[in-house]
Amino acid sequence: MLTETVAGRTYDYSHSVGRGSATGMGFSNPVAAVLGKDDILYIVNRGSESISNVSWNRTGVGARVSQVTIGDDAGQESFIGEFSRYGNGDGQLIWPAGIVADSKGDLYVTDEWLNRVSQFDKDGQFLSQWTTVGEDEPGYNGSAGIAIDADDVLYITDGRSHKVRKFTTDGEFLGSWGTYGSGDGELDSPWGITVDSKGFVYVADFNNHRVQKFTKDGEFVAQFGSHGTKRGQLNYPTDVAVDPEGDVYICDWSGNGWEQGRVHIFDEDGKFITSLVGDAQQLSTWAQMTVDANADYIKRRREVRTTEPEWRFAQPTAVEYDAANGRLLVMDTQRSRFQVYRKQSQYMVPQLNL
Repeated sequence: MLTETVAGRTYDYSHSVGRGSATGMGFSNPVAAVLGKDDILYIVNRGSESISNVSWNRTGVGARVSQVTIGDDAGQESFIGEFSRYGNGDGQLIWPAGIVADSKGDLYVTDEWLNRVSQFDKDGQFLSQWTTVGEDEPGYNGSAGIAIDADDVLYITDGRSHKVRKFTTDGEFLGSWGTYGSGDGELDSPWGITVDSKGFVYVADFNNHRVQKFTKDGEFVAQFGSHGTKRGQLNYPTDVAVDPEGDVYICDWSGNGWEQGRVHIFDEDGKFITSLVGDAQQLSTWAQMTVDANADYIKRRREVRTTEPEWRFAQPTAVEYDAANGRLLVMDTQRSRFQVYRKQSQYMVPQLNL
């Protein structure tokens, strides 16, 4: 459904941006995004590990941060550039997982394999890096999602030690919360994280199939969703975003790697509103360029019964709300693109006299 009006809200599909590419104009498994200065969208590409017979820190391709502008409509997007690459050197990435921008426009990228945060300026110049795991924290760790509040305090989830850590932007450790479990306030492989305009922290509790809401000090406040595969139920949530009106968007993955994936929408009190499943009926501008350049692509696409499967999400991993323009960006990871939905508050349903 391209346009859906429910509970006084209208969600209107706009367009998609992207295509598969290990470098340049396109993405390679996009897993996180943030809107920065000058309306630039920074997209973290996880890339893939596919090169054999080389050292461990050279096996991957496509890991990087892409810089794009979206524009208002399809065809107005622009590729600005990219920075970083696969590796364990300064400013490089092995398993990049999350990204945020501070009040100055500097960017912070987490790395699940290296357990560190790399800091870049808005143009992608490397500034510094610091570890997310203290010397007194033995065992397994995997720094994943990252969020930032109005005071430039960073919140970082750890999917292997099942906790949330707080840092300054200089890497000073401020504290942590979370223990392994399924009770209120307990976590099992937390992933995505965000902070709303009131300072509450939301954590995608991946293996507990829910999102939990906390105070900035880690006190449990509420739970969103329960386990299941029906509309409004969660099955491995990966990320969460909150818009200025308090509506909560939860990116829901899949149980076996083949399910479509959804984005579930709840109001601020946890009442389910609706779900998005992906509506990219038209190829993105960049993807259409690829098809138009290859006559065989065009022929094979005309031979299929329907292209509807490619409209839908394929394991979407991240959501980012563009408050300035009232739109939701969904990182459609396995399709190497993102889909754009507008949230409209004054949509007029046409009245037809039949």
